[in-house]
Amino acid sequence: MLRWVIIVLAVVLGLIVLLLPIFLLFAQPQDQRGTWLVAVRDLSIIYASLFMCVGAILFTVVTVIIGYIALLLRDHIVPALEKADDTLQTVKGTTTFVSESVVSPIIKVAGAAAAAKAMAQTLTRRKPPQAGK
Repeated sequence: MLRWVIIVLAVVLGLIVLLLPIFLLFAQPQDQRGTWLVAVRDLSIIYASLFMCVGAILFTVVTVIIGYIALLLRDHIVPALEKADDTLQTVKGTTTFVSESVVSPIIKVAGAAAAAKAMAQTLTRRKPPQAGK
């Protein structure tokens, strides 16, 4: 309901802004108005000043919105990024711990087993390897 009220209000204000200068300009008595070219010039000046006012208001609104977004970034996004960084550091620590505590001993045992296997194969060879064959 509020949305429709705002839309209707915006349309009415837009029509007033667009049609009021034309009505006021052509509603003057004929002797005060001058020529048609003077009326068009005056109307152009009125519309240019209205558009400048609207532009200044829109610039102010956009500046306020950008400031609000900057505050939201500072208040919500930065703490979320800090939490993500803490989580990353925890994962890094866990990875280091698992690497040192679990994987290193397995690699050492696998290396020792491979060395023992190579030593056993070397000791059980019957013929020395021949060159070129």
